Amino acid sequence: MVANILDSKLRGSFFHYGRVLANYPAPFIVLPLVLSAVLGYFGGSRLILGDDLEYLFTPEDGQAKKDGTAMRDAGFQPTDLTASWSAGRVIVTIKDDSGNTSILRSDSVDEILRLNDAIRNATNADGETFTDLCFRTELGCLESNILGLMSNFRLLNSSQDMNITYPYYNPFGGELWSGLYLGDELGVVETARDSRTVLAARAVQLIYHVNETGQRRISMMTAFHRAIADFRSDKVFAFFTSGDSLNDEILTLPERVMPYLAISGGLLIVFAVGSCTMTDCVLTKPWVALVGVMSAGLAVASSVGLVLLCGETFPTHVAMVPFLLLGIGVDDMFIMIAAWRKTDPRLAVPERTGHALADAATAITITSITDCVAFAVGTITVFPAVRIFCIYAAVGVAFDYIYQITFFAAILSLAGRREKAGRHWLTCHRVPTNEEAGQMSSIHRLCCSGGTPTQDGVSDQHQDDENRRLPFVNKLLCNYLAPFVVNPLGKLLILLIFIGYLGIGIWGCFHIRVGLEFENLVADDSFVKDFYRAEQQYFKEYGPKVDIVDTGPCEYWKKEVQEAVRNKMSSFDHSPFFKNSSTTAQVWLEDYLLFLNNTRNSNAATDKTLFLFLLNTQFLPTVGRHHKMSIIFNSNFTAMEASRFVVIARNVKTKEQEKDMMLEARRISEHGPLKMFAYCIDFVFSDQIYEILPSTLQTILIASAAMFVVSLIFIPHCISTVLVTFALVSIDAGLVGYMALWGVQLDIIATISLIVCIGFSVDFSAHITYAYVSSEAETTGEKMREALQTVGMPIIQSSMSTVLGLLVLAFFPAYLFRSFFKTMFLVMVFGSAHGLLVLPVFLTAPCPKRCVSTRRRKGAIANRKAKETGKENRTGENASLQEHSLHKGDNSFLMKRTNYSSSEMSREENIERCLQDAEDTLLTVILEGKAAGLDNPLLQVTPLSLNQETRTTTL
Repeated sequence: MVANILDSKLRGSFFHYGRVLANYPAPFIVLPLVLSAVLGYFGGSRLILGDDLEYLFTPEDGQAKKDGTAMRDAGFQPTDLTASWSAGRVIVTIKDDSGNTSILRSDSVDEILRLNDAIRNATNADGETFTDLCFRTELGCLESNILGLMSNFRLLNSSQDMNITYPYYNPFGGELWSGLYLGDELGVVETARDSRTVLAARAVQLIYHVNETGQRRISMMTAFHRAIADFRSDKVFAFFTSGDSLNDEILTLPERVMPYLAISGGLLIVFAVGSCTMTDCVLTKPWVALVGVMSAGLAVASSVGLVLLCGETFPTHVAMVPFLLLGIGVDDMFIMIAAWRKTDPRLAVPERTGHALADAATAITITSITDCVAFAVGTITVFPAVRIFCIYAAVGVAFDYIYQITFFAAILSLAGRREKAGRHWLTCHRVPTNEEAGQMSSIHRLCCSGGTPTQDGVSDQHQDDENRRLPFVNKLLCNYLAPFVVNPLGKLLILLIFIGYLGIGIWGCFHIRVGLEFENLVADDSFVKDFYRAEQQYFKEYGPKVDIVDTGPCEYWKKEVQEAVRNKMSSFDHSPFFKNSSTTAQVWLEDYLLFLNNTRNSNAATDKTLFLFLLNTQFLPTVGRHHKMSIIFNSNFTAMEASRFVVIARNVKTKEQEKDMMLEARRISEHGPLKMFAYCIDFVFSDQIYEILPSTLQTILIASAAMFVVSLIFIPHCISTVLVTFALVSIDAGLVGYMALWGVQLDIIATISLIVCIGFSVDFSAHITYAYVSSEAETTGEKMREALQTVGMPIIQSSMSTVLGLLVLAFFPAYLFRSFFKTMFLVMVFGSAHGLLVLPVFLTAPCPKRCVSTRRRKGAIANRKAKETGKENRTGENASLQEHSLHKGDNSFLMKRTNYSSSEMSREENIERCLQDAEDTLLTVILEGKAAGLDNPLLQVTPLSLNQETRTTTL
């Protein structure tokens, strides 16, 4: 009931609005142009390209961010600074054709030291070198352990290969110091079977820490990159990155994608003009199609400008929004043009514009609302990257809707005036109709004739002419597809294919890879991508160092606390994600207790005063100096305010394993009487992997529920609403499954695509279901034929235009954009297939006769009521036309009544069907008779075409 009333009000409102727009088109053309220019100019002046990866691609309230803040508040810095933004990282690998089998051979070491000299001597824009800006310790600039070993070894043994152990190397021996950690500095290491002596290694990682921020650090990193890019060697390869390199490389993508956007616009213009071009030189609309693409471009400029004026940044992935909006805008244009072609060309232009808007604008309103709601739901996600994209997209869809019903509709009405006057599409000169040009040459008729005849003698041929003018694709849909989906064998075939599609899709859902790889954020030819590939290949056996932090109270002189620490370390030892703590972990308490035993001070282990005194005066200044950064004392050293231990991950080679390792570290840290927390810089991005699946599912469920409500409000049939929701779930399931099989991961871009999928799924499904339930045809086959004739072509055009708009991204050299094309391509294919094949099968499924009768009657009456407002506004010059159509309609009622009298129907069924059709006919007579200006349409029209028996039955 609500849907019928709302539909009727929308149609009536848009009919009156369309008449006003057609009579006064100038303001509706000028104002959008001015608004777009103002927003585009002032918004563009505030354009800020921003790609803070930690902010955009990680959860806003992620646990790792909270733990990192707590750790820094306690006075600690992360132990593992490998991934720090202030560090420059270099991976050196041996060349396969160099003849070397190990990076530790003398000639390879010489090349690494030469590269180190080049990096250290590189100068930034201010003439400063690494020595001027390095992070300093008591021994000088902080440098990689392996680099210090190489320098010292070369000084002592100028021509020998290095002989070290792995993962720790202790040149001095002793139990209290495990030695220099080399686990993350040597890659693909081969050791002797009976010892840890290194036989060969394939790669070395060097870390350069810069103790500066801002432009000086950026300038220094740029100098590093330049030095490495200029380095030449026939022995080794060198790969470089830094915290800024990733951001800088991402920021190059918007500039590189602009030529692709221009190509996309060109493809859409060609497709739109081709789709709207006819052999009739009056009815063809190439200029209208061009303006339709222009209208979408205005929406892009206005939306981006407005969001920028509101203070939002423009991240790289938002560069995909214009491609999406161009496709949506062209989709709406096709619906508007299809609605215009359905109207009677003999009507005055204002009335014809009103009818076109009553049909098209209502459909566009529904689809725009569904798209905006889907994007609005996307703004509640915990990932800022998704939220910002959805903000730009939602505002863009809103502007596209506004410009379609103002700017484009006004241009369409002007084209209607040209069409009404029989003017040529190019020259605007009057040309003869096809009938008037019958004696002219075929070329002259093709190029210089056309239009719709308006003489009374030929007006009855309008419907036949329209049928002949149907596009080829429309003829295929009406004459072949509609009978196929109604045929039982056709239904069976489609259902079998659908079951296979859904089965494969669900199977693919269980094989989806979760997480965003850093190398997928940059271009394929970026040096950053080469670095991460080398890291993946050579440095995954030993993972990052994980800090296990205790922020107090720290009472390690108590036996129960010492036992709790041992139990925690034992849990890490038995975990598949961590190395054995006896050989790799940095646990100051174990080393200190061993120190007390060796110095015969074991009684101090349980005495607070002695424990703290010996810790500060004997252990930390000597053999335990490498643990100084693991303990925070109060000002007078009488208590420990915070403490930490360090464990090392192992064999963490995938994003899923990183997430599992993080969860395992948190579980062990929080378990038991000693409550601690685990932190590593990499955990900030591992939180993304942990949160993305539940966040995506939550967004999809909320958006699906919102789509169900919107469909229930706007589509006047409950079963159709259920089918729309079913199609949405089916398309989303297929999208996730098939994108996994196509090599697309469930990351931020896939989440955005799933949100877009929800809006498009409802668009396609709503179009076909709305057209079907609104049809006045009697049989399911006729209703489906009429529905496919109405929306089949726009669905195909919409899918093709969106795919064409995004097609250029398939060739863009960055995974970020290619994955978006892949997911959107699947959305278009699955959405259009559901709209043209799957839903028609369910809509035309057999149901009880009473259900069919009631549905048919309610659909017809609702549709006629919806059109009442528009028909009351028709001009008096069409009264004779309306009366003629009434007589024709009454004759069709007689034919139907005769068919219902067949022997196959019982008397009761015959009477019921007759009465129902009588009610429909009476309503038609009254509404259309009044529109034709008849005072008493029932008495004046009915006798002309109904015999006495039929009149008696009807009354």
